[in-house]
Amino acid sequence: MEEDKPFFFPFPSIREGQREFMEDVKQAVEGGNILAAHAPTGIGKTVAVLVPALQYAIQNDKTVFFLTSKRSQHKIAIDTLRLIKEHAKLNFVVVDIISKQSMCPRAKAGSIYREFYSLFSEFCRSEQKNRRCRYFVNRDEEAQRRIRKEIMHVEELYEWCSFRGVCPYKAALEVGESADVLVCDYNYLFSSDIAETVLEKIGKGLEDVIVIVDEAHNLPDRIRNNLSSELRMSTITEAARGLRHTNREIYGNLMELERIFAKLAMVARKNKKEEMNVDRDFLVDEMGKVLRRRIEAISYDDFVNSLRSFGERSETSGDAEYILSAEDRRVLQNLKNRRSLQYPSRAETAGNTKYRDEALQRNVLNIADFLDEWRTSEKCLRIFSASQHNENPSLHFKLLDPSIVSEPVFAGAHSTIMMSGTLCPAEMYAEILGASSDRIKGKEIVLREYKSPFPEENRLIVVTRGLTTKYTKRGEEMYRKIAGKIAEVAEYVQGGMAVFFPSYALQRDIAVYLPEEVRRKAIVERREMRKEEKNRLYELLRVDSGGILLAVQGGSFSEGMDFESNMLKAIIVVGLPLSPLTLEVKTVEGYYMGKFGTEKGKLYGYYYPAITKVLQAAGRGIRSEHDRCIIILMDYRFAQFPYKNCFPADYHVTLTDRAEESAKRFFKYRNAKL
Repeated sequence: MEEDKPFFFPFPSIREGQREFMEDVKQAVEGGNILAAHAPTGIGKTVAVLVPALQYAIQNDKTVFFLTSKRSQHKIAIDTLRLIKEHAKLNFVVVDIISKQSMCPRAKAGSIYREFYSLFSEFCRSEQKNRRCRYFVNRDEEAQRRIRKEIMHVEELYEWCSFRGVCPYKAALEVGESADVLVCDYNYLFSSDIAETVLEKIGKGLEDVIVIVDEAHNLPDRIRNNLSSELRMSTITEAARGLRHTNREIYGNLMELERIFAKLAMVARKNKKEEMNVDRDFLVDEMGKVLRRRIEAISYDDFVNSLRSFGERSETSGDAEYILSAEDRRVLQNLKNRRSLQYPSRAETAGNTKYRDEALQRNVLNIADFLDEWRTSEKCLRIFSASQHNENPSLHFKLLDPSIVSEPVFAGAHSTIMMSGTLCPAEMYAEILGASSDRIKGKEIVLREYKSPFPEENRLIVVTRGLTTKYTKRGEEMYRKIAGKIAEVAEYVQGGMAVFFPSYALQRDIAVYLPEEVRRKAIVERREMRKEEKNRLYELLRVDSGGILLAVQGGSFSEGMDFESNMLKAIIVVGLPLSPLTLEVKTVEGYYMGKFGTEKGKLYGYYYPAITKVLQAAGRGIRSEHDRCIIILMDYRFAQFPYKNCFPADYHVTLTDRAEESAKRFFKYRNAKL
């Protein structure tokens, strides 16, 4: 009933499960607690979390940070806030903001500024200090008035500020001082350097902030990836080659770094290992020995700074220095000696060397960033990987424990809501992110798993007998069986269909056995596709109601795309996307075993991440209460322990070897209802 609705709620009625979620959010923000919520698609998470959080924030002078990992989630949040504002007839301030680089009118997409934060940051500081950036210097009250008055998508804010000649990022943060809601990326609170700057700019402390983490299942990996990097030997070799005739000192030091890689490769080959752990101090000490032996000894820090200075100097000077290799000079001399041609100008030859200059700059900055970040004292896995033939070995590191970043945020913020349609089990995400009662004192940790609000008959979930992508069962015979079953199901599907594979390799290996009638309808995601190409693929699927999407679990189509209007009537998830048992996977699993015990360690480090990808892919079919979809999990292991225990409580599956008959009955029932 109308009177039962919260004042801010902009829709005619509240869905089943949505009211319970809203009440839990209300109690969490009022009590200053932490809520981890598995809220299935369709429950209306965004409006359910924003209504009570915003109402409390306005009444108690708090700021809501709505954190999301994808631009599409920004749009959903902004559209929802517009509806709330229109319905409640209230004046509250919302600012949609993305990274400083992405909001800079001078840092064009695809430029090296977008790629390297350190480079952009140095450039931005220099331009501000010397007052060379007209966008930063200019101040426009009209621009800020509109941002305060209207709830703008970040693209609209960017276009408006750029048109007015003011810095979009600066204007957004200045309005952010009086904002009730900031819609931004995870990094705005879960990257300590950025969080400190942003909170200082808007004049808030963590205690003044209500944190909403959307699609929170992505947060652990995002935090880990923020403190991770990889360096390949080929990057060092190419950078050294590019500097051989222009900077002999850096060239020599890079060659020594290459020899350290060769030394590690020799150890790996001797021990017959393709991967091995590397101690943090090994690289620092080995490089330190080399640098101290130079005529003018320098420290590890000095070496990193010399690389960064070289990489930054051409961009920050405003006019990139032009570097000619010996090959370039020979070409130019030949041209000069031919009397029929004039000596080419720098502008005329720039096209032949511009790519080489940028590649060199990227390589040098990549090396500098890697060496700088390698020294972190945080607990990281550090691994040297060498192929069988040692063609291009690499070093990489990654943060092991994301809670070192997230726990202080949860402990300091007024309250936190973590929500996702696949935050299952909520206990796991709370524990690995440090949101547990034994870690955070004085806050109640509330774990909730809500049921889907949709009619059960709208979603049929079946598991196929006899089919699997288990490594020991792979081969032509199994691939033919899987392809045949996909074709049999497709015969009865009335509408769009998606088939998600564990990898591009298995997608290719199985797709070759699909019959011609299925291959004619196939719309195929490929590894090398750019975002624009994937968007075109989506449009093609939207137009072709009988199209069959072949994509991968964990990819853009299984997690990033929002398939509206029940585009997909059937989803087939082929196989379990279990990670290969690499040294990295074993290290993470071992770390969790040591922290949470053997059983949880295995689940947290190996099984649950795979099931989360499955749930994300399977969830593409039902996006509203009117949608109907059959979900076919094409691997018998889904019905076995421990995998079946990893699914949400409302995930009721039927085991069958006749999935096509299930599809036939499902769509026959749909037609009967119509």
